[in-house]
Amino acid sequence: MAHYNFKKITVVPSAKDFIDLTLSKTQRKTPTVIHKHYQIHRIRHFYMRKVKFTQQNYHDRLSQILTDFPKLDDIHPFYADLMNILYDKDHYKLALGQINIAKNLVVDTPGILDHPLEDRNTIEMQAITALAHLRAAVLYVMDLSEQCGHGLKEQVELFQNIRPLFVNKPLIVVANKCDVRRIAELSEDDQKIFIDLKAEGFPVIETSTLTEEGVIQVKTEACDRLLAHRVETKMKGNKVNEVLNRLHLALPNKRDDKERPPFIPEGVVARRKRMEVEEPKKKRERDLELEMGDDYILDLQKYWDLMNSSEKYDKIPEIWEGHNVADYIDPAIMKKLEELEKEEELKTAAGEYDSESESEDEEMMEIRELAKQIREKKKLKILQSKEKNTQGPRMPRTAKKVQRSDLENEMRGLGIDMDNKEDAHYAVQARRSRSVTRKRKREESLPPSSISRSRSCSRTPRDVSGLRDVKMVKKAKTMMKNAQKKMNRLGKKGEADRHVFDMKPKHLLSGKRKAGKKDRR
Repeated sequence: MAHYNFKKITVVPSAKDFIDLTLSKTQRKTPTVIHKHYQIHRIRHFYMRKVKFTQQNYHDRLSQILTDFPKLDDIHPFYADLMNILYDKDHYKLALGQINIAKNLVVDTPGILDHPLEDRNTIEMQAITALAHLRAAVLYVMDLSEQCGHGLKEQVELFQNIRPLFVNKPLIVVANKCDVRRIAELSEDDQKIFIDLKAEGFPVIETSTLTEEGVIQVKTEACDRLLAHRVETKMKGNKVNEVLNRLHLALPNKRDDKERPPFIPEGVVARRKRMEVEEPKKKRERDLELEMGDDYILDLQKYWDLMNSSEKYDKIPEIWEGHNVADYIDPAIMKKLEELEKEEELKTAAGEYDSESESEDEEMMEIRELAKQIREKKKLKILQSKEKNTQGPRMPRTAKKVQRSDLENEMRGLGIDMDNKEDAHYAVQARRSRSVTRKRKREESLPPSSISRSRSCSRTPRDVSGLRDVKMVKKAKTMMKNAQKKMNRLGKKGEADRHVFDMKPKHLLSGKRKAGKKDRR
């Protein structure tokens, strides 16, 4: 398969970018300063150079775009089909064709009224000047229907009036509005007008902008005549001899009687024979798709080249970890599933699953209640065990507060008699520094005369002290944030950060230099 580098295709800019690129290049490549005291030929040369340079840039860019894009008929069929899928082939060719036509400039001159030259205004004189000096093909449009308010004779008189401006220029007479009235439907006198124009060598083309009849023909005729006219003009010029001297046309002469027929490969000869026999052309997948429409399904297995053609549509085994998945699948699994579902439906319809459960007796209910309590007890034991395993700071046993009732209950649980233990050692207050002091015996006292708050609750926070209400507090916070913005933007540590950094440290920027006695940068 041939290799193509489509990335080298020139990027096609938009219309605005195209104009900006061209004008920017003109400003960069041509002189930009001109003064009014220069001679007129120098000023004219200055502006003409810019105009011609811009024209050549447009021509070169458009030509490069047309040259870089591949021709679908010349590239490999794979890339041609791929481009047809990604971007429709007809639209692709139409877009490139419009770019090719864009090299031709069309100028619509203002209306030229039929009156003497000295009575015409500035706009009409500009149109006449353009017709006189531009090297272009002229299209003289006439209204066959006479709906413009001027008859055919008046239009012909205007044509004869400005005809001297068309000397040595390709001229085409366009008979417009042929959808309303054609030349064949005119009177004999009006038909004679167009016959005389054809006799003088001016082509007459009937068009209709409403139905677009003849518009393409006018465009093609004008472009071809203009190109031929410019080639003829260059051939008559003085520079053509310099170009012809560089061209050499070789005409080989016959040196002997030996025949040297052209070499034609055997494949080409065989192809020509097949074309003569007119064998049926092989249908491509694209042709089948167009024929079948929505019923088309892409089938690539029919092109597989196998020894046994009946194996083309065999299922490909799926291997997973060295095992064939198909070996572990029952081929009748779906059939068995259907039978099982039918059986379940029959059981449901027979009411097999609708029978109520037998009422439980009291003994079974007691067993279930006991089992429920056992399960709850197990859950509590598990939670207590998890609490014991928690790793945290532990308080010394001697620092813990021990209640007498808890101690006596624990000893009774171990089987020790704890009656008459008022004089026991744990009942006597221990006088040790680390032991917990006993609670003060509650005595009857008078109620307090007043209730006071702690100092921490009555004190006003410092950030809101001196502020009247909530609105003023919010405003103060906003002002504080705005005041801190500059400090945060400069990366200061705080309001007291006044450090000025050394932007040019001497130990980094000092050194010797070659010229002179400079030792600083």
